[in-house]
Amino acid sequence: MLVRDLSRQALARRLRSEGVHLNTGVFTTHLRIRIARLVDEFAEMYGPYSLEEPPGIDDAHVLVEAPSLWHRLVKPLAVASTTSLAIEPVPVDRAFTAMETALNWGPVSSDVTPLIMHSAVLERDGRALIMPAPSGSGKSSLSAALAWRGWRLLSDEMAVFSFEDGSVCPNPRPVSLKNKGIGVIAAFEPRARLSRVYHGTPKGDIAYMQPPPEAIARAGESAPPSLVIAPAYAEGAATTLKALDRAEAFRWLVDSTVNYASMLRTGFEMMTAVVAQCGLYSLTYSDLDSAIHAINRLHADRRPARRASA
Repeated sequence: MLVRDLSRQALARRLRSEGVHLNTGVFTTHLRIRIARLVDEFAEMYGPYSLEEPPGIDDAHVLVEAPSLWHRLVKPLAVASTTSLAIEPVPVDRAFTAMETALNWGPVSSDVTPLIMHSAVLERDGRALIMPAPSGSGKSSLSAALAWRGWRLLSDEMAVFSFEDGSVCPNPRPVSLKNKGIGVIAAFEPRARLSRVYHGTPKGDIAYMQPPPEAIARAGESAPPSLVIAPAYAEGAATTLKALDRAEAFRWLVDSTVNYASMLRTGFEMMTAVVAQCGLYSLTYSDLDSAIHAINRLHADRRPARRASA
């Protein structure tokens, strides 16, 4: 069953009572919403996503509600919480942003979680591109653009590594676009489905882009890492690629991995394998088309050679 298969009344009722078990790819989250206006926004962005029925084992539990009756009636606020973490309350008209934060942190704060890196991840020709970068680097805008130009979005927030084979597992939730990036993507791709703009957040204005249909439909298909590119947007800059040495790349990846310290030898071995098997670069850019061309060229250069016919 998909979220959009439920009527507005049925969805609101379930979210308020027993909740839904939302499957976003590698993670399934038990989600409950007790703020009426948030139901419509959730349905708008998550309509194509599947609900796990009957439910299995959830990776996270998220609840979004008003913190008290006073905050429902006098000063409307929304707070999102996971099993072990409460997100700071926000004005109720920004409840969706709090829910998205909780959906990010819910699996990360779980006692049992895979290796997770703060990174955008996309796939093409069965090979994954990993883009670790801090907030404000243009990572989300670039990943949103790539997702409409021949790359499959796995996530704009997290690279989730499989313990079995080191591949990257998809979790393609809505892409968080900030400030100028909102208008850039709206102009870049008319097919992109964007949420309304949430003003006044700690990161400025935020809007969310629903992943392209293929990304959601193929959310069960992992891909081995092939490229690591650390992007940095700089207004007016020419598109520039710089090869990273393996020690520099290893430090970059470790610093971006949110639970590396708890993984001990396993985390070290997995990051060492990523560095050994991937092309490693930093990218400075100001123009999306030029940046995509440069990334495509690197990807093509790493295409496995065809075997000669016998």
